[in-house]
Amino acid sequence: MAHDPLLQYEKTHQVRITKIKTKSRIVRAFRFVSLYLVLTGGIFVLLMWLLNFSAYSAMVTNWVNPGLMLTRQWAIESALSSSNISVHASDLWDIHDSLESLTQKVVLTDPDIVYSRSYDSDRLLSGFSRGSDSATFSVTPYENRIIIPRLGKNIPLVDVDHDPQAKFGEMQDVFMEELKKWVVRYPGTARPGEIGNAFIFGHSSNYPWIKSEYNDVFALIDTLQNGDEIIVYYNQHKYIYRITDRVIVEPGNTKVLSARDPNKKEISLMTCWPVGTALNRYIIFWELVENQ
Repeated sequence: MAHDPLLQYEKTHQVRITKIKTKSRIVRAFRFVSLYLVLTGGIFVLLMWLLNFSAYSAMVTNWVNPGLMLTRQWAIESALSSSNISVHASDLWDIHDSLESLTQKVVLTDPDIVYSRSYDSDRLLSGFSRGSDSATFSVTPYENRIIIPRLGKNIPLVDVDHDPQAKFGEMQDVFMEELKKWVVRYPGTARPGEIGNAFIFGHSSNYPWIKSEYNDVFALIDTLQNGDEIIVYYNQHKYIYRITDRVIVEPGNTKVLSARDPNKKEISLMTCWPVGTALNRYIIFWELVENQ
């Protein structure tokens, strides 16, 4: 068969055109997938930011301006240090007659923490001796609270009654409702100051349409450092706890709690993690170092 240069050229040209078309399709497909991923990722990030605006804003603010958090920490520590009021007996004519005067002094030095303005005389004058020159009163809130100086947080703490017959979904609804107003101690766990583990949980973020000042109360929990202290006021007693360790676990993993030393007096603070998701749980363990 005679060689046909024209036919050979057409075949070669056709193969080249096919390769170019195939490459073009691949390039177009790659561009489409890339654009789709960029747009989808952008929309996802935007939605996550909008849905968790408060928590993410706190995180960005802490990253951009860490001095602001130090200022809040200083304010909390200053308030706590001024919550002990010394009253000299020479300033008082009579202990009982001066209760109103003494109460006014306490109110004037109230350390900018939400305290009741009503005091009963036995508690207010506890530790006051007629034979002493002065007495020191520790102002404590009537409601249970957790104070985290490093985060500048002063958070009310509530106990939730546990109905053994209640279904998990019902308890979950109760927890979600209570978390709008404070953080919650899980029913059945130890109380602050007791031997065992007091398991306390709160939000790291929440839906923006749910109005609460505690939606992102634990958004910066990962910035806490080992050795940091918290102050817990519970049933008119003051307890100081110090961080010992932390862990990130999957939802429902209770082994990290059951493995704790049952003879220690501990608190566990838990929140969903990463912020804006419920993929994991971030837990920080604190051990009691002082009680008053």
